[in-house]
Amino acid sequence: MNWEISRILDNQVGDFSSILMEATEWLRRTGKEMWTSEQVSVDSLLMVCAPEEMFLGYIDGVPAATMILQENDEIFWPDAPKGESLFLHKLSVRRRFAGTSLAVEMINWAKLKAKHDSKKFLRLDCAADRGKLCRFYEAQGFEKVREQVMFGTWPTAFYELATAY
Repeated sequence: MNWEISRILDNQVGDFSSILMEATEWLRRTGKEMWTSEQVSVDSLLMVCAPEEMFLGYIDGVPAATMILQENDEIFWPDAPKGESLFLHKLSVRRRFAGTSLAVEMINWAKLKAKHDSKKFLRLDCAADRGKLCRFYEAQGFEKVREQVMFGTWPTAFYELATAY
């Protein structure tokens, strides 16, 4: 099994969205809703990030995973000094590729990109009440720096990983 990770082309936003749509539906069916279909639609994705911030992971040439890497996150990390971090969002793997370690490979690739781009930290936020998800990020070397209820509703865990840059 060969894997590859690359920035999407403009015409691949639909592929990117379809992976997130599949994850959204699976999470809903299993009682772990995280995103709405509207939030991961092509139009919504393009409102919050540029195609050059979207990355696809491929297994044997098949689009299998997503992540967004951004240089700013003023909503969840407003106090983070500009230019010192890369922010990871929307990490997702198609169900048929679950268990392939592609999510770990995506994170490792993001770590290297952050270091290559001279960022001190790779940062992310996730649902604080998702123990398995939090443990997954901790197993990848992320340290929880705080928890906060966002927008009066969502318990959120904030993680960072020093890149050793």
